Amino acid sequence: MDIWKHGKWFDMWSLVHLLSGFLLGGLFFWLGANLVLALIFSIVIMVLWELFELTTGIIEPSPNVAFDIVAGFGGFMISAGLYYWLEFPFNLPLFVTVLAVTLVLAIWGFTDFLKRGYR
Repeated sequence: MDIWKHGKWFDMWSLVHLLSGFLLGGLFFWLGANLVLALIFSIVIMVLWELFELTTGIIEPSPNVAFDIVAGFGGFMISAGLYYWLEFPFNLPLFVTVLAVTLVLAIWGFTDFLKRGYR
């Protein structure tokens, strides 16, 4: 089973982008940024990441690139809902758990990339 293969719209990397967006929202909340600045900086980071992938030779179908950004935005919105709108206090154990899951998935996917190459 090749779960890390890039799909036309979404793939396993979409989950990494979703979790990364959640982490960005939590990080900017913890840093005290207001929602608008947090959103702007998060979107800029998400777009810059996709440009970084492009410059390093990771070529994905355009819908997949767009969905990666949308998935990251969705993760950010989940985080914004918790912290900014529902006013939950910053939850370090939750943040660290999501960070750990994100890192495990990213390392797993990158290891697969090194083993099998880009697909």
